[in-house]
Amino acid sequence: MNSLAAFIAAHWIVIMQGVFIASLVLILWVYLPVFWGAPWIPGPFRMVNRMLELAEIKPGQTVIDLGAGDGRIVILAARKYKARGIGVEIDPFRCLIANIWIAFRGLRGKAEVRLGDMRRFPVDGADVVTLYLMQGTNQKLKARLAESLKPGAKVVSHSFSMSGWTPVAIDTRYGIFVYEIGRTNEEIDTKVY
Repeated sequence: MNSLAAFIAAHWIVIMQGVFIASLVLILWVYLPVFWGAPWIPGPFRMVNRMLELAEIKPGQTVIDLGAGDGRIVILAARKYKARGIGVEIDPFRCLIANIWIAFRGLRGKAEVRLGDMRRFPVDGADVVTLYLMQGTNQKLKARLAESLKPGAKVVSHSFSMSGWTPVAIDTRYGIFVYEIGRTNEEIDTKVY
C-alpha cells in the first residue's frame, strides 16, 4: 500500500468530516441568501452587459444594483458606461470580494458595494436599478421602487418580471425586462429583442 492510500485509510473519518463540512458551508453560502431575496447565482458577463445596454445608461448616471453579489454589474457600469455604480449586498464576504475587485480594477470612487439589506437601501438617487432576484422579491420591492425613483428612472430585471408593470423593453434571449418609472402602467409598444 502506498503512502497516500495508507494516509487516506488511516484518516478516512476525518477526511469525510472535512468534505461534509466544506460541502455544507458551500451550500449555505450559495442558498442561504434565498431568505434575503435570491440565491447567489452570478450572471454571465454577456447578460450583465445586455442589462446595462438596454438601460441606455449615460455617463454620470447612477446605477444601483440590489443584491450586488461580486459587484460585476456596478463594475461594468463604471468601466464601460462611465456611470456611478453602487451595489448593496447582505453577505459580508461577497461585499468584501466585490470591493477588492473594484479596487483591483482601479474603480474606487466610481463603483462600490455597500454591506446592507436591499429591502432598506435608499434608491431615490438612482437613474437605473438592476435586479437579479426572485419573483416574490421583485414584487416586494415594486411599491418602494415606484415611490422612491424619479420619473424616467429605469428598473432592469433579469429572469423575473415585475408583475403588473408594463415593460418598455424585453430581451427574450437573456430574459431581461426593462421598466421606466412613470410609464409602468401605460399601454405602450414594448420593444422586444
